[in-house]
Amino acid sequence: MKQLALTPEIISQIKAAVGEDVDPTGFAVFEAIALNTQPLPGKRGSIFENAVVPPLTLSQMADAINGGNHLPLIFNHSMNGTPTGRVFAGAIDYNDAGAIELRVLFYVDPTETQLIAKLNAGSVDEVSVQFLSSQLLCSACGWDYRGPDSNSEFLWSRTCKNGHEIGVGGTHLELLGLDQFIELSLVTRGAADKAKIVGKSQSKLQPATAMRLAARGFEVDGLVVSAALGEELVTVDTTKLISDLTDAKSSAAVLTAANTTLTAGLETANASVADLTTKLEAANGEIATLRAAAEATPPEKTELVEAVAFLSETYTKILTAAGKEVPAELPKTVAELKSVIMESTAQLTAILPVGGVADTGKETDKGAPVIVASAFSARKRMTDR
Repeated sequence: MKQLALTPEIISQIKAAVGEDVDPTGFAVFEAIALNTQPLPGKRGSIFENAVVPPLTLSQMADAINGGNHLPLIFNHSMNGTPTGRVFAGAIDYNDAGAIELRVLFYVDPTETQLIAKLNAGSVDEVSVQFLSSQLLCSACGWDYRGPDSNSEFLWSRTCKNGHEIGVGGTHLELLGLDQFIELSLVTRGAADKAKIVGKSQSKLQPATAMRLAARGFEVDGLVVSAALGEELVTVDTTKLISDLTDAKSSAAVLTAANTTLTAGLETANASVADLTTKLEAANGEIATLRAAAEATPPEKTELVEAVAFLSETYTKILTAAGKEVPAELPKTVAELKSVIMESTAQLTAILPVGGVADTGKETDKGAPVIVASAFSARKRMTDR
């Protein structure tokens, strides 16, 4: 028989949940595994295919039950019928596989004798919960199907705004946080893995054990899924759970700090690259300016070239007139050309006759031609006659 003993502690828990005036005599109390952190196998083809309920959501579910949230026990999620009992306690713990699970205690009132018999016989042994999570996060990118930029088309297509489709490449929903915890149902087949009603031998919530809570299962219709929300657990050994959560929080803090440092370093590097790029562009501009200036020929240089060419030509003519040989390589500068031209001009002037009269052919005692002015004058006078 799966029914738990109606101990004073359980009676106290029932009265704390439903009121001191309730007489629990004849109540049949059962423990069930309601939900765990394993993927939901019973929702293939829906938006909740292989959805995962994180430990935080399970903890909030347990807290909601223990905090006085009225969670009716119904059959096959039918809200039209009369509840057969109520869930009055909940807690989370690790299962044998290391997954975190939500266990609940519920009672069936004495009017349901046939149902109680079926539960004890195992004819009805699975449960399912309906809840609405605060966020429906895409496992691939964290986009929220319940966020302000979502609409029904994303739900119908099972594809998030960033193009990740549920069921493709392992993409699934992360059901984070509890918005509403609606009910716990007795079902023929639950959506969650191993959502079973457990017997006394597997109980973790009955007062004789250090562990508690029972009821596992998860039924999801539309955006409503099974799970609960809460902040505290009731008499459950959470040492390992708290240790794991603390380690995870510490790791997250370390990663956040490292990310901050890397981000700052990246910003500094980007600023340095931008500064060096600006300086490089400025240097390239200066180089281009200097190159253009070097390639351009200023007017002064053009005039100097013309002056050297003219003086070279003049010097050549002077040498030719003086009967001297023109050297193969002429002076290159204005100053040098000026010097040789003046020297050659002086020599040329020295051999020219005074007054510019042609040579008479007579020679002096030294053999040099002598200008005879009287002969020129007498000939001129005879002609005048």
